[in-house]
Amino acid sequence: MLEQTPRSDLESIIGKFIDLILSSSGVVALTGAGISTESGIPDYRSPETGLWERMDQSIVSLEGFLRDPSRYYSYALELYPLRRTAKPNDAHYLLAKLEKRKILKGVITQNIDGLHQEAGSISVYEIHGSLRRAVCLACATVYSMDEIMFKVSEGENPPLCEKCKGVVKPDAVFFGEALPQDAWEKSINLVGNSDLLLVIGSSLQVYPANILPDIALKAG
Repeated sequence: MLEQTPRSDLESIIGKFIDLILSSSGVVALTGAGISTESGIPDYRSPETGLWERMDQSIVSLEGFLRDPSRYYSYALELYPLRRTAKPNDAHYLLAKLEKRKILKGVITQNIDGLHQEAGSISVYEIHGSLRRAVCLACATVYSMDEIMFKVSEGENPPLCEKCKGVVKPDAVFFGEALPQDAWEKSINLVGNSDLLLVIGSSLQVYPANILPDIALKAG
């Protein structure tokens, strides 16, 4: 762990890391839940504090949502204020600055919090979707998640589409759902044309995001 590393060794590691970035012509970042914990958003797998320690994963499965969407929204109502008030941290801002300076080609993120965009990143590929918007499952009308959660807070649970009265679902990838094809294909292409992949805040336990480092290695 970095906090147990002697200062001189830590400075050497940081120096080598900076040199590696500056000597690369195609840097891409792959981020996971760990990058947002400093923003107050829990990760999924940490003992005691991880989300999977506190919730039934069936709540965020497509099958479970379709069976009882109100169960998901009742749970989301408790957590949404935390996500809504979360702000980008230094790591988010650093990646945005690297992109602005044309050092970083883009960010591939497993996160659904939208903090990369809030920090100023432009080329962001959300391979697990986003919790900042919601989509009607019947007619595909898009809503802001703020609007949907306001409805839930006012007693409309589950929230229904204003156009067709279909059930509205967060535009995040639930268990049992495929990844958004466009974001995934662009991520593969981005990694395949990079010469340095930075993995930040991810344990690389989730498929298929965990194959991206292999793609980067094969790309050279």
